[in-house]
Amino acid sequence: MTGLRFSIPRYWRERQTYYRLKAAKCLDCGRVVYPYNDRCRLCGSTRVEEVELLNERAVLLTYTVIYSAAEGFEDKRPVVIGIVETTESKARLLTRITDVDVSELKTGMLLEPVLRRVNEDGESGLIYYLVSYRPVVK
Repeated sequence: MTGLRFSIPRYWRERQTYYRLKAAKCLDCGRVVYPYNDRCRLCGSTRVEEVELLNERAVLLTYTVIYSAAEGFEDKRPVVIGIVETTESKARLLTRITDVDVSELKTGMLLEPVLRRVNEDGESGLIYYLVSYRPVVK
């Protein structure tokens, strides 16, 4: 692999956040923030509890389509990045949108989380996965 490199220790340390969409719910103001933080970004409270967003669908709020790619990622184009809001907890996430034709994208569309392979480290053999969102098939 050339170009952009992932940090294996960091990826391994943060895998629960990546795979389970581990977020924090503030017990004082009720806000849910992702990724997990032990302090509420809205009110500053340290009274938070861990919640998982993996089983929640989301609504696409806004998105952008990236047609250029870093060296080694040319086969991943185009990349769609969106801001989604989960339907139950109202948490907002910056995430990759997958399994969709760019011409079919529209704000307000209903999405569901899916696990997708994003890269592979040839030296270590580690395969990197992340949760992305795809349109809900009706």
